[in-house]
Order: sequence, then structure tokens, then C-alpha cells
Amino acid sequence: MKIFDNLSKYNILLASNSPRRRELLSGLDIGYEVVALPDVDESYPAELVHCEIPTFIARQKAAAYESHLEKNTLLITADTIVWLDGEVFGKPMDEEDAVRMLKALS
Repeated sequence: MKIFDNLSKYNILLASNSPRRRELLSGLDIGYEVVALPDVDESYPAELVHCEIPTFIARQKAAAYESHLEKNTLLITADTIVWLDGEVFGKPMDEEDAVRMLKALS
């Protein structure tokens, strides 16, 4: 008996376009479907810090999918941030911003 056999009763939805997240789920040998909504708001309140930020955003993503869920659906959402010296490093706006981030991280 495989450890994830009980998941077969669920329609598993991965709410992400992330190749890494797809790779992780594929490695578990469970069936899933990628369903990524466009324009999900990934902003967060300024008072949030480090681990609070991706948790908040993942919950926002889950709320955006609520109307798409049917019975026996398992929705997987996630978010990742890089936090360095009190600053969140999001997706770079352009090449110059990417270089700045990489220099700060190195």
C-alpha cells in the first residue's frame, strides 16, 4: 500500500504555474491537475514579515479558487519569498533589478 493511496478519492488541483511545484508533486506519484488563474492578487499588508507573507498570499490564492472547487477537491496553493535583512525580494522588475538582487544575495 502506497502512503498516498487515500488521495485517490480526491481531485487534486495545483494552483500554480511553478515548474518546481509540478516537479515536486510529480515525484510523489499522485495524480493532479494544474489550474492557475490569471491575475490572482499577490499583494500583502505592509506590516507582515518573513513567514507571514507567503502564508497570507497562499491563503489569498486559495480564496480566489473557492468558486472553482467541487466536492472531493483538494486544492494546493503555495507561495515563496526571499527575505534578507528585513527586505522581501520579489520577482525582479527588470534585468537591472535582478542584478541588484543577485548582488545583495551573494
